[in-house]
Amino acid sequence: MFDETNPLYRFYDKVINQKKFEVLDELYAPGYVNHIAPFGLDSGVEGVKTLLKAQAAAFPDWHIAVNYVIEHGDKCIVKWTLTGTQTGDYFGYRPSCRKFEISGVDIETIVNGKITAHDGAEDMLGLLQQIGAVPLTFD
Repeated sequence: MFDETNPLYRFYDKVINQKKFEVLDELYAPGYVNHIAPFGLDSGVEGVKTLLKAQAAAFPDWHIAVNYVIEHGDKCIVKWTLTGTQTGDYFGYRPSCRKFEISGVDIETIVNGKITAHDGAEDMLGLLQQIGAVPLTFD
């Protein structure tokens, strides 16, 4: 696991679990790039802010648990599990009041204590199925 000086620790603990979005500006380097920015959002830190605030509004009880961390050079690979309940709109999907649990992997580049780039994957299909936005089976 990483310690409190790692910006990812602060990201998962302060930003995701405590919803302290003001911390984001301290964590990201100028020129940060999200290589998998979803929903047509800006690939910089402003896109991260937009996405996380929308997700927190849709899933106000969300909580992330870090399963493990692999550090190699300037890369941190983080396997996580996210849980929550959809009680708000989620990019056009109306509140279902359903609980979800998904997993994902973040691959972050950290230089001089700042996050400079993001890559990774998460189970978005599983999330959409669990909140009832996409059917569990296709006939």
